[in-house]
Amino acid sequence: MRYERPMLWLALFSLGFPLIVFAGYPAAMLFAAKFVGRRPTATGAMPCSLSVLICAHNEAAHIGAKIASVQAALAGWPGRHEIIVGDDGSTDDTATIAEAMGVRVVRCARGGKAAALQRIARMASGEVLVMTDADPLFEADTVRALLAPLDDPQVGAVAGRVDTLAAKGRVAGFAAADRLFRRYEAALRDAEDRLFGCISADGGLYAIRAALMPPVPADVTDDFWVSTAAVAAGRRIAYADDARVWEHSIAGNRRQFRRRVRITVRGLTGLWRRRALMNPARTGWYAVGLVLHKLGRRVAPVALVPLPIASTMLAAGGSLFWTLVALASAGVAVATLAAQAGIALPRPLRLLANAGLHLAGLATGAVLFASGRRYAQWTPQKIAPA
Repeated sequence: MRYERPMLWLALFSLGFPLIVFAGYPAAMLFAAKFVGRRPTATGAMPCSLSVLICAHNEAAHIGAKIASVQAALAGWPGRHEIIVGDDGSTDDTATIAEAMGVRVVRCARGGKAAALQRIARMASGEVLVMTDADPLFEADTVRALLAPLDDPQVGAVAGRVDTLAAKGRVAGFAAADRLFRRYEAALRDAEDRLFGCISADGGLYAIRAALMPPVPADVTDDFWVSTAAVAAGRRIAYADDARVWEHSIAGNRRQFRRRVRITVRGLTGLWRRRALMNPARTGWYAVGLVLHKLGRRVAPVALVPLPIASTMLAAGGSLFWTLVALASAGVAVATLAAQAGIALPRPLRLLANAGLHLAGLATGAVLFASGRRYAQWTPQKIAPA
């Protein structure tokens, strides 16, 4: 039939591009990293002065435990240290609780995370700035493990590992999906670190030399923007797998979807402004990793949109392979819509629905970014009860 060839090319691209981004690139990185030795382990974290910066908005439920975990991690730190909380116009007791914990609190008018972060970063006295969100909890050795790679003068920033706590009840499905994604991301970052440097950091935990701290635009993801300032300055982002924080998963399909859309739009905005780093002549293999890990991951789901139609049309011609692809596409779509409608699903289907929701959020965010949509306001998602 006349439509078969163009439909075949469309279907191959629609299926192949996401497979390269989500499976092919990570597999290539993991394989290549096996032939590269780990970077020398630091003998001990540099005894520098450091400032731990926490931005919070209406985090009264979590800020006390958060600060306590940071204080415990700092207890044996040999250098000077401080904790500064930037309260972004909270209407609950976030600032009061933080002040009662004995840390410095800067009360800011509601202006978004970027504004609060820049304000407390200017007040910080540490040689190294440690950035962390208001809810992930530190382990006892988190700070020492995070700062150890900075013994290498070529390292400008360090990305820590963010893990998801197990959960029960209606949050369990989201937590299981988050845990799988976190393991996937940790393995990929470790491989990239061995080969050409970590691509960027997660806002749950990262550090940067204070001299490299950049101004942060209101409409970008601050963790990407700040950590990649190290690469822009000719340094490397290291990954510290032993530097861990633990956070709860966010429940609610609509909340997860809206969060993914906002992060995608803000992430693409930051990528566009950091587009010079995608030039291999300037950053070498890091540029390839940045394109595939960050840009490709955000735009690849858009390629999936025509797959159900193209595979169905090819399946009508008697192709078993495209019949299976069409059925798989329909299965993911149905599971995602069922989850959005509040229909209870068995665990395997919940994981499938969460994957579909994640891809839908990425695709929607990419389309909104291309249409000119921007998000400048910061609204942290709260943890729903189990």
